[in-house]
Amino acid sequence: MTWLLSGVLVSSALLYSSIHTDKWIGRRAMVNTLLVVISLLVGYGTFLAMNLDRPYSAILTIIGYLLIVCVLVSIYWTSLRSESPTTYNVLHGLTITIGLVLTVGTVYCLYIFYLFSEDGNGAIWKLFIPLVVYGVVYVIQMKALGSGHRRTAYSVTGIQILMPFVLVLLWMLVTTGEGGF
Repeated sequence: MTWLLSGVLVSSALLYSSIHTDKWIGRRAMVNTLLVVISLLVGYGTFLAMNLDRPYSAILTIIGYLLIVCVLVSIYWTSLRSESPTTYNVLHGLTITIGLVLTVGTVYCLYIFYLFSEDGNGAIWKLFIPLVVYGVVYVIQMKALGSGHRRTAYSVTGIQILMPFVLVLLWMLVTTGEGGF
């Protein structure tokens, strides 16, 4: 039930931010953060709905998938500005997609590890390295785009594209002897 309470609180914060737009500092970043959190909570709720009895599970799972799609569309909608040049929006859209894939991949790897692991592995923290590197590179990329250094922003995108592959390699290293993918 904690996920439901958290979902209601995050949804309330999203509603408040959409009604009182002038009182938020860094509104776009805050709304995107809340949208990512609510997408994880809705994903977890959808996962729980899949395990219900037959007529309820199908209906609630379809509703959950539709909510996830709506949240993902909202993330792209709030992130991509129409006043920015098209190349910036394409680059930012690619970056957001990579970030979503990396976040889902990290959560999936952690879930699989804790589901099938017999004992704790102290090296599990290494799975967060690609996500942290992605975040640092994302900040560098946005600052480079803001200051007009296009070449730096485009070259940093190559590092971001490599991060999901680094996650897979780290997963193979961490789970050596435990089954892997």
